[in-house]
Amino acid sequence: MRPCDAVGRPPLDELLRQLRRVGEDLGEPHAYEGEVACEPVAGHGGSHAAYLCEIDPDTQLWVLWDAAGFTYALLPPCPARGPREDTVCHLFDGHEPGHSWELGACRSCAGRGAC
Repeated sequence: MRPCDAVGRPPLDELLRQLRRVGEDLGEPHAYEGEVACEPVAGHGGSHAAYLCEIDPDTQLWVLWDAAGFTYALLPPCPARGPREDTVCHLFDGHEPGHSWELGACRSCAGRGAC
């Protein structure tokens, strides 16, 4: 399995507004410029999705996009545990089959613990 290779470029002003809305410390706002990478498994249905931040242990902010544009969603994390004790899925609850630890180079795991 591999992650989807889609990338998107959400409008920076709306991205920053959404991050501020959930209390994210932006530090250097220009660091948020650029592309986001879709994280679910390649060939998934529905919108593309990229993790933005954790709000609390039960809620994450994700940016979703398709041909119609970008939206933002507060989603619970996937509760799945991996084959090792410290392995968790870094996708959202209800994602299509293919947990983050099964996707090879997991983009959503960077800085978020074992994958």
